Amino acid sequence: MRFLRNLFLTIVCIAAIGAAVIFGYYQFRGSREKDLLSEGVSLMEQGNYRAAREKFAEAQQYENRITRRLSTDSMEEDLYKYSAICDFRLGDFDEAASIYDRMLRIHPSDASLMESRATVYAAQGQMEEAVTMFDTAIAIDKKNYSRIYSAAITLREYGNQEAGAGYLQKLLTEHGEEIDALTRGQALCFLGQYTEAAEILSSIENPDTQTSLMLASAREYTGAHEEALEILAGFEEEVRTRPEMLDLKGAALCGVGRYEEALDCFEQALPLSQEGTTLRRSLLFNRIGALENLREFDRAKELAAEYAQMYPDDTRIQRENLFLQTR
Repeated sequence: MRFLRNLFLTIVCIAAIGAAVIFGYYQFRGSREKDLLSEGVSLMEQGNYRAAREKFAEAQQYENRITRRLSTDSMEEDLYKYSAICDFRLGDFDEAASIYDRMLRIHPSDASLMESRATVYAAQGQMEEAVTMFDTAIAIDKKNYSRIYSAAITLREYGNQEAGAGYLQKLLTEHGEEIDALTRGQALCFLGQYTEAAEILSSIENPDTQTSLMLASAREYTGAHEEALEILAGFEEEVRTRPEMLDLKGAALCGVGRYEEALDCFEQALPLSQEGTTLRRSLLFNRIGALENLREFDRAKELAAEYAQMYPDDTRIQRENLFLQTR
């Protein structure tokens, strides 16, 4: 009996040690997965989407049912969402679409996922599908005005200005009394009513970063270049990491004759911008204008020829090329 009892105790001890080792191993796996997720997010914030995607792919190797149960919540969906963002930013639209389609099968009523999928549709040139998906996402929460504005901006970025304007015109018509000053200012800027937008945005007390940058945009479009630059000067870090703000700053600098600094803004912004967007088109065109004013005509001619190949229907570049031929 004593032998059997000792044997039983030995087996229990071995089992306990084994369980502890296994538990510790999977705890390590869960911890490593979390570290890789954090590292990937940090790389995304730096704009290094390729390295970030590699981190998320490595983290997914640690993902399994045991590590999910050891965590307070599942990281699997976060890993896929961040991977999709990286795919999108790197121009791998099919990969991003595949991830969002899989996630929408799991969460068919998730408006945020619908918004992301609609953006990918737009980038793929599938405008009808993009609008349909945006319509569905917006209908889930008609008072999510930031989603409506985001949809309008996305559609404009990929060439559907009309549909984007329709969203915001409808927003102003149907919810004009409810929307806040920032949303109204954003909508008016989009619709080209810059003077009214600037008036509304400048009336906001203690404006946050988003409001201030939108006001700078409205000021620039009304020709108040110095005022726009003065606002932007207070948000150097924000401007430095956002290509649309660098484009705005560059345009304002051109407006006051500071072409060298303007060219630097356009050059900084181009690697941060995405192919096929209205923003990238603006940056490429504005860069040519800055070079002309710096009298760097040979480089301007070269870039203008490339631009004309990419955007043959842009009448502005036709005029620029005629001008450059005389230089």
